[in-house]
Amino acid sequence: MSLAHGILGFLTYGEMSGYDLTKAFGSSLDFFWHAQNSHIYLELKKLEHGGYIEGTVVEQQEKPNKRVYRLTDAGRKEFFRWLGEKDSGFSREFKSSFLMKIFFSGNVPPAQSIAMLQGFIAGCEDYLKELSQTPESIRQYGQSVDSYQALYWEMTADFGNSFMEFCIGWAKRCIARLEVLI
Repeated sequence: MSLAHGILGFLTYGEMSGYDLTKAFGSSLDFFWHAQNSHIYLELKKLEHGGYIEGTVVEQQEKPNKRVYRLTDAGRKEFFRWLGEKDSGFSREFKSSFLMKIFFSGNVPPAQSIAMLQGFIAGCEDYLKELSQTPESIRQYGQSVDSYQALYWEMTADFGNSFMEFCIGWAKRCIARLEVLI
């Protein structure tokens, strides 16, 4: 998946500004596809230059003007081409510097590894709290689409919650194994 296809996907729901897209990524896809504001705006320029989207300036009272983007026929065609691509659903392209550190942590005292794992748990728990806001975002944005479309959003949110819970359980099991070494 590319950032471009994520942007095209959001634009299938309707016109959006760069700011709207940044909010949409942050409140829905952030768990599995983090997109920085600067990257979104850069990609918008590329998509517009490629003829996949069109931007128009919307004049606003009391606020700076904003640029709103919509899909062109070419953009819609590209999005549905990408969506229909055969995909195995499994990717081995998972990279984690944290797991690499765990792999090599046999070189440090177990207490240091336990502290690192405890920090990992705290980060996962904080992220679970953030994810707890996702159902409200789905309810809010789901009002503007067919209900079956929001079902797919709920499924990805469920994956995020399940993955974080798995990570917490895994780290706790690792800590228990290391504590016997102390």
